[in-house]
Amino acid sequence: MKKREYLSLSLFLILVIIIIMDSPLILPNQVLIAADLGIFFDTIGIILGIYTIVHGVTIVISGYATDLIERKKLLVIAGLFWSMTAMIHIFITDLWQLILARILAAIATGITGPLIISYIADMVSSESRSKSFAVWSLLSTIGSLFATFFALSFNKIPYERIDIESESIRENISYISLNFPNLLNTWRLPFLILGLVGFIFTIFCLFLTTEPKRAAKEKYLESILTEDTLQYSYKIKFSDLKNIYIRKSNIFLTLNFFDVIASGLLVAYIFPYLNLELGISFSDSFSILTLGVLLLFVIGLGLIFGQFWLAHWGDKKVKRGDSSGRIKIATICSILTLPFLLGGFLLTPNVSNKTFFFGSLSVNLTGFWVLWIIYSSLLGIGFAFTFGIAPNWYSSLIDVNLPEHRGTIVAMGSFIDFVGRSIGVVLGGFIIAWTDSFSLTILWSTLIFGILSICLWVPLFFTSEKDANQIREILKERANNIKSNLESD
Repeated sequence: MKKREYLSLSLFLILVIIIIMDSPLILPNQVLIAADLGIFFDTIGIILGIYTIVHGVTIVISGYATDLIERKKLLVIAGLFWSMTAMIHIFITDLWQLILARILAAIATGITGPLIISYIADMVSSESRSKSFAVWSLLSTIGSLFATFFALSFNKIPYERIDIESESIRENISYISLNFPNLLNTWRLPFLILGLVGFIFTIFCLFLTTEPKRAAKEKYLESILTEDTLQYSYKIKFSDLKNIYIRKSNIFLTLNFFDVIASGLLVAYIFPYLNLELGISFSDSFSILTLGVLLLFVIGLGLIFGQFWLAHWGDKKVKRGDSSGRIKIATICSILTLPFLLGGFLLTPNVSNKTFFFGSLSVNLTGFWVLWIIYSSLLGIGFAFTFGIAPNWYSSLIDVNLPEHRGTIVAMGSFIDFVGRSIGVVLGGFIIAWTDSFSLTILWSTLIFGILSICLWVPLFFTSEKDANQIREILKERANNIKSNLESD
């Protein structure tokens, strides 16, 4: 890869990461927002659900646009739109303003989904796709973690002073609103700061990024499309949509929204779950230590084992001639993630009171650390298999579709994912308001939707190899046609 291409790819990735920091900026401060605007988690669930649906619809539209328009232009539009939207969060004082701002932010972030997948696919060799998407997942995870801790750095609510077990979640929100009124509006500041940073990088991308050739990194086309004058001339047509959506592998890869319902719910409510149910305070040293141990297992195992080793395993299987190897790895991950996550959520601890199993088991400090490490290990292994799904899933979608169709099919798959996440967010918000329990909601959703998801992964064992081989034959034929045309000229 040339220096110009490295610079272009780096700026492209940085700006997309800044834009997708949008959601992690708001999730950690849900308690602050609820107390500030006088709302509860059923309302927050609706807001998050609207955001998710609008994001998904935008992905579908931008996916089709990605296959037709220069990706650089789309990125600049998304960057400008998100930066302006992020900065206007500082003026929000009412619920309707928050809803409007979240809709606009969802549109901006939705543009980036198929954009980055298409861009990476044309910048990195086809034989290393899972690893490249694993690297992208790592970078986006780091970006999300940075945004999370950046947002939390403005949250100064002393949760250790709140009696979270003897009072209901609603009563705790009211307590925060009444006793810490000067700390409620700080959730807006991260949006203002990152909005300014996003605007600066949008200007950089406008002048310094380049548009890669489509299909330039395909196995059968890479050596042919090296000349500047040669381009991959195939473009998506509206009539192609029917053939894309009736391919069997595409059906099972894109329609499995059960896969993300539980994870969407967990991500949406992870911080109030940590604060109001696990008793973790971000201003208490013991709580921070326990959270650090948990993150060490979840992030360490997830990134090293899940994101990279499982992605590398998928690439190795494909290099050895198993064209459906990546799908097989993703399917295995979806099955193995379930028992470990269920085991972890069954332990459900409370840091403040040193209890486990939903408060039914009290332990001393030594017993707490033993069970906490077991709890962290189970979640770490479970999330490692969960993290192993995404890079292999993206690569599988690329493998069973032609280059001119990839933005569209990735957009459809992402849209269905966001439908699943929105179901989890909205349904979870109402169930939490009804049961007053994050833990039970997360546990049962993981069990029910995890089983349903596995039922849609298994058929891919029987469809993916045929579809992947068909795409390879088409690309091989196109490569031969281009060679023939060159020789005749």
